[in-house]
Amino acid sequence: MEKIIITVLILFLPVRLVYAEEKDVKQIILPNIQIELASGAGREKVQTLCNICHSVDYITMQPAGTKAQWTATVTKMRKLFGAPISDADSEVISSYLAEYYGTASKR
Repeated sequence: MEKIIITVLILFLPVRLVYAEEKDVKQIILPNIQIELASGAGREKVQTLCNICHSVDYITMQPAGTKAQWTATVTKMRKLFGAPISDADSEVISSYLAEYYGTASKR
């Protein structure tokens, strides 16, 4: 039984190696784009805590929202997606986002 297994492995091993070598491997090289968040109170918390799960450019792509909408978004990130953000940090982040990426901001 061991001879059969070893023989099968030896027979299929070269096929797998040849197949891997013959594959046409293509690469995509993306530009290194650095998004800078608006300067202001809370920016560091946003960059540090939000960037754990997603890039900050995701924030800048969102439609402008009210404080209540940003608070709901941050709450969703915490409760639904498990973002490790405390209640105090949640308030700082929501206030920052409303101020600089909210409906009253000068985007």
